[in-house]
Amino acid sequence: MRTIYMPDWFRALCLALLLTGPSSVAHGAAQCSSKSYGEALGQMKARLLTSGYSISQADFLMNNADQRISMLTAAKLNNAAKQCGINSARAHVLGCLDKVLFPLEGSKASLDSTRQSAAWGKTQLARRELLFIGSFNACLETAKKRMFHR
Repeated sequence: MRTIYMPDWFRALCLALLLTGPSSVAHGAAQCSSKSYGEALGQMKARLLTSGYSISQADFLMNNADQRISMLTAAKLNNAAKQCGINSARAHVLGCLDKVLFPLEGSKASLDSTRQSAAWGKTQLARRELLFIGSFNACLETAKKRMFHR
């Protein structure tokens, strides 16, 4: 596994996300998602664009998120999540991301400044991209723990 540098503020944010994220995904695991995975993808991309992410940032993030979410297979769903299906489980990852990422919109920090950080095949990432990736990873791991067999 490759280690990347994360500023202290980003590490603290990731820790906060990990502590708050599981409850929303765990609660959601008991209910089927009201959105299809395709709807959730489209809405997340639209939300990124209206929140200041550039088209290239949104495309980069959503393509990578879709690639990682698509690795979640129906065969690994636990009994509770099987009732809803893989489409619902995948949509829950994006639902969690929406709940975790967008309360941060009011931040005074410049989300457009870039950092020398390697993630998802890119070495220069804007803070807003790092926030998305950290939030996404927290939601994905929580979903794996709550809805999938390891």
